[in-house]
Amino acid sequence: MSLRITKPAFNVREKINELEGIVSYDRMPPGSVIQVVQGKLTNQTESSAGPGTRVDVGLYAYMSPRFRNSKVLVTLDSFPCRIRGSSTEFFIMLQRRIGSEQQSGYANSYTWLDHVATGEYTYHINNYDEFNDGFNYLDSPGTTERVGYRITTEKISGGYGIAYNHNAGGGRGAHNYATLTLMEIKQ
Repeated sequence: MSLRITKPAFNVREKINELEGIVSYDRMPPGSVIQVVQGKLTNQTESSAGPGTRVDVGLYAYMSPRFRNSKVLVTLDSFPCRIRGSSTEFFIMLQRRIGSEQQSGYANSYTWLDHVATGEYTYHINNYDEFNDGFNYLDSPGTTERVGYRITTEKISGGYGIAYNHNAGGGRGAHNYATLTLMEIKQ
């Protein structure tokens, strides 16, 4: 014996028109993008910090999720770097902080916690080693409090400097900027 179930067809545009074009966040289906926030770094950070020293490159993004169970897709897009000399190695780290912050200087009692480390990068050819990095990370902050994300780096070995967001000043006709984008995705 077989059972056949049919559902009446409906037109999505008609349904949206019935709602007068406004769909509340609560009525949006799972997988919907609730909000998008982007931090942008437009200047170059030059660092000669020694191995084991964390470097804050100045790239931040903040969001207050509307739902406690939302996912946050974090995307670092185009982070151009240049290693200034041989035998220098470093990694890039995504850090997260839950809670509010002091707008000037980002210093308070709330702690930045290491969240995701990307691959390690090593000088290979000469002092013109240059590359772009980027990544995607799907986070589950589990809160509706303000959540901050930032990019830091740390040199593992070597004595040469590293230019982060290299060429931001427009050398060779380019004006680079790096972005850290946050997208809240309803579950």
